Amino acid sequence: MSFDLPAGWKVRPDSQGGIRVLPPLVEDRERSGVSVRLWRERLRGKEPMARLAERYRKPQGERDAAGKVQLDRKSGRLVLEYREGEYVLNSLWIVRSHLRVVQQDGRSALFADCAANASEFHRYRKAFVALCLGASVSRAGKGAA
Repeated sequence: MSFDLPAGWKVRPDSQGGIRVLPPLVEDRERSGVSVRLWRERLRGKEPMARLAERYRKPQGERDAAGKVQLDRKSGRLVLEYREGEYVLNSLWIVRSHLRVVQQDGRSALFADCAANASEFHRYRKAFVALCLGASVSRAGKGAA
């Protein structure tokens, strides 16, 4: 996988598999709830990208229906923007905005999820665009590691 890393951001392994990308300041992770995660996952069934897009078009649990669902069947790329609520300490309800990109690579896909508290999301949009929209599947022979 390849992606554009904004200046000052750090890459770390993720306990759930894949990698986490950390913003330069600890305050960004704590107060703004910034989280960036990239991982690979196997796709199942017929038309997995279309089914995934359809699932995000409808609200589910604490997640709102996606505000943006953009599926490019030719390139196998799905771009999603959605909001999700969750209770945190002291029964405080926090709404988080997500930018998620799914890039199909045969029977598997690269998932890139960039999220922050909804009130702070705009501050990180430029970095999220570089990280999530810039994420792609590395092909052998094109500088793949």
